Amino acid sequence: MPAVLLFSACMDNADEPNTEDFIITSPTSIGETNYSIAQLKEDKSSLFTQTNAFEQIEEDLIIEGVVAANDAGGNLYQTILLRDIDETAGTDQAIVLGIKNTWLCPYFPLGQRVKVNLKNLYVGCYSKLPKIGQPYYTSSGNLRLGAMLIQHCATNVELVGTPDPTCPECQPKTLDIQWLRASANKNYMNYPMLVTISGTMKEADGEAIFAPEELQDAGYGVDRTLSVKEGNLSTSVTVRTSTQNAVAFTVMPTDERAYTGLLSYYDSWQIQLRGVDDISPAVQ
Repeated sequence: MPAVLLFSACMDNADEPNTEDFIITSPTSIGETNYSIAQLKEDKSSLFTQTNAFEQIEEDLIIEGVVAANDAGGNLYQTILLRDIDETAGTDQAIVLGIKNTWLCPYFPLGQRVKVNLKNLYVGCYSKLPKIGQPYYTSSGNLRLGAMLIQHCATNVELVGTPDPTCPECQPKTLDIQWLRASANKNYMNYPMLVTISGTMKEADGEAIFAPEELQDAGYGVDRTLSVKEGNLSTSVTVRTSTQNAVAFTVMPTDERAYTGLLSYYDSWQIQLRGVDDISPAVQ
């Protein structure tokens, strides 16, 4: 994360950069919403039930959602979580929008409503995570669904209204141990999702940080274990943290805390915190 504190004391309002002319999304309407994230997941269930699969959309299918997670804290890379709550239809669904840019949050702040025309983009899953983006070749030569090129934002993505971080879509769901242990919940209709889970970090000793570089894997991240207990029941959730952000260098709390972030499922439940502020007193 860029170091800006050194200069902040010297800046006044006149020094703040004007970024209004540096939009990356469509300046005009991309069309009316005619589809939903819930419909997409239902119609493409054969994709989302696989580990790595994707296909290109050839129709003008326009979905809408609210930014519930972004890369402001540095732990979500080229990732935006779009969430759509439709009270009339009784649906609450989310999907990851991958965009190839190193700093997305100035353009996609929390609470910002976004429309996406899926035509010419790819939908599917990366390691079981439902996603919108483009395929790319990994260093091992495998074709995977990654982030779409930023130039597609100008033709396929539109911002709607102004950000409202207090909106329902930005409020995480609190998950208890019964929900986490239920096998029926481990399906693509329940992730990605913005959630809060209370527990204790297994590896915490008062000095260990979340993601030291010496422990990073091939994905430049570190997995830690959040132990969740209630009465005689127990389970665990993987806390995934990349090594170059403020969360990575934060000392893991030794007491029970509430952790908020993007929930996904691989071999087990996994959560990625958006930033340091996603660690708070435990939910009672």
